[in-house]
Amino acid sequence: MVWPAADALGERIGIVVREGLLHRRRADRDRPNRPRREARPRVFDRLEARELLAVVPGNDYVLSGYKWSNPGHITYSIAPDGVLWDHGVNDLNAVFNAKFGTDGAWQAAIARALATWESVANINIVPTTDGPYSEDVFGYSQGDARFGDIRLGGYSFPGKSSTLAQTYFPPPNGSTAAGDVEVNTSMNFGMGSDYDFYSVILHELGHSLGLDHAKNPADVMYANYQGVRTGLAEGDIAGIQAIYGARTLDAYQAKGQGLGYSSAIDVSAGLAGANSLGLSNLSLAAIGDAEYFTFTAPSYASGVIRVTASAANVSMLSPEVRLYDAAGNLLASASNPAAWSDGVTAEAASVVPGQKYYAVVSGATGDVFSVGSYNLTVALPASAPPPPSTPTPPASPGSGTSGSSGITPTSTTSPSPDRLEPNDTPGAATGLGRLTHVTVGGLTLSSAADVDDFTFRVGSSGRYLVGAAGVKIQVYNARGRLIAGGTDAVNLPPSRAGTPFLVRISSATGAPVSAYSLTVSTVSPFAARRTVRTVRHQLTDLAAVTGASASAAKSRPAPISTPVRELAVRVALGFRAGMLRGHLTGLARRRPPGGG
Repeated sequence: MVWPAADALGERIGIVVREGLLHRRRADRDRPNRPRREARPRVFDRLEARELLAVVPGNDYVLSGYKWSNPGHITYSIAPDGVLWDHGVNDLNAVFNAKFGTDGAWQAAIARALATWESVANINIVPTTDGPYSEDVFGYSQGDARFGDIRLGGYSFPGKSSTLAQTYFPPPNGSTAAGDVEVNTSMNFGMGSDYDFYSVILHELGHSLGLDHAKNPADVMYANYQGVRTGLAEGDIAGIQAIYGARTLDAYQAKGQGLGYSSAIDVSAGLAGANSLGLSNLSLAAIGDAEYFTFTAPSYASGVIRVTASAANVSMLSPEVRLYDAAGNLLASASNPAAWSDGVTAEAASVVPGQKYYAVVSGATGDVFSVGSYNLTVALPASAPPPPSTPTPPASPGSGTSGSSGITPTSTTSPSPDRLEPNDTPGAATGLGRLTHVTVGGLTLSSAADVDDFTFRVGSSGRYLVGAAGVKIQVYNARGRLIAGGTDAVNLPPSRAGTPFLVRISSATGAPVSAYSLTVSTVSPFAARRTVRTVRHQLTDLAAVTGASASAAKSRPAPISTPVRELAVRVALGFRAGMLRGHLTGLARRRPPGGG
């Protein structure tokens, strides 16, 4: 199911630069088949919620009030051409490939912009695949497996639009469009020259992460396009850290471990009984950081040593790994500076049992791609650890030499019942309470016949999604009627606050399930045919012809749309009276393609 594009109903506030003079205007998009109205005088200005925090003299930042609920794993993707994107059809790939080539230059600019924000905040961003889905398709605001949390696409904006790009704020806004960026592919973008694509996308992705427009012209988040940017300013860094915090050391570094050879993290114990070990949630918190590990090759070791540092599906880090012997001789190294969010493996031959080795992980690029979380694996693939010794069980009573069958019984291991059992009937169902979002993990189905029942009440009116990967889901209403069913995820019909449901989970394959998680989440608030409330930003350029500086325009939340509400909003907001050489600027409207 595809929701109507909320932007089709929303108004925008822009800061426009013309011949050195500033004025503000509101561009209220007409709905299709709605006659244009004459501009009305503004009765009052309904301001969006925002927070302005002073950092240091001359530097400040503005927070939108929106943020990602799982900042440790924010995904992004580039939408394929041909999907609906706002009021057009995405053609970003075709246009930019024709303009910048097919060697990945413009995709690398997007990645660098994301890595720039990641390098200074306690967040991790990873690329993922996209698919043939419109921008505002029904689903999760974050964590939808079909595409990234932040999606990038574009089309030629209608009319004589001077907008370079426009962006939705992050959740909560009840839409998969949260954080999405829309690029005006008809604008003359450049690489290292106006309109510099990296600079524009760096600004827009600041909105995707929750920043509003700054007041300092030195900041990337300043409302006006200021030319080519090479990185973030103090105000930008302070703003993003106000939302997510500064990058932190990992658990080892916080204890003073892994900061040098003398404090190297010793992983020898993990190789005593296995020929490989893995460590996760490791981190390089700043450009130039390195993390040190050591291990002594076990007595059974032979063949090669492999040390892998991987940021794949973890962060934007481009890692480098180096392997040394106890004397400090470099045995092997591996890196791929042209890649990000990837893994590399250093391999050395002729491991010596009892020999001490060191592994050092750092960034491969010396820039923003040298920061991020990663996982480490140390392996001795050609070595076989000795089998664990098994004590001989005592003889059972009456098992003398006579009458013994000599047959050892076998057993089949099944998952243990989870902590919520027994909850296999509606009367014994696990109550999740009144909610808008909940995730329950560590669940099992201990047999093919096992079922888990859960009850919950809708916390706020809207549409809800019930997800549990790899299992069968059935949802019943208060009358015991099956209203939704499927595997992996099911959508519930629009429901009012307080509506009760029962969720039944069972095996989808007829076999026990060793682990699954249940998630119930609102995906779209509603109230009597209202569209979802979303927030977006736009970066406006009115200088394509005159040569003046372009401006970044700030948006407001789209109003909830009903005929009465829309009329009230239009009358109340009217137009923004902007003085420009003594002239009033009336209401400027954009029509969606095909609109009447």
